Amino acid sequence: MKKIICMIPLLLSLLVAGCVPVALVAGAAAGIAGYKFMEGSMTVVYNAPFKNTWKASLQAIEGMELKIEDKNHKLSSGKIKARRSDDTVVTVSMKYLSSDQTEVTIKVGLFGDEAESTNIKDKIADVLFR
Repeated sequence: MKKIICMIPLLLSLLVAGCVPVALVAGAAAGIAGYKFMEGSMTVVYNAPFKNTWKASLQAIEGMELKIEDKNHKLSSGKIKARRSDDTVVTVSMKYLSSDQTEVTIKVGLFGDEAESTNIKDKIADVLFR
């Protein structure tokens, strides 16, 4: 029992030390609750209302000189289909999560392009939070 009690401060310090880098990373991407690239698509959660995220996504795509082929949205979801100059299809889908969070999924090309998806993610954030 004494060994367990002695180990508690050590375990707590390791736990707290492990959380510090996570907090720094989260602070570095203000306005983004989190993101992941999986199976060719990047999913991002922006700390912004759906309507604002929709408008920012359109502005970001137009600012990147992508040709918008189709755009439509409902109250809680939407999709933008665009094409790059090299004919690669870019799809940006979004859905309402809460009054101040929107999930956006970005897919570039048939198999996905993480670098270009990250570029689009960052451009949307720039427009959204400037």
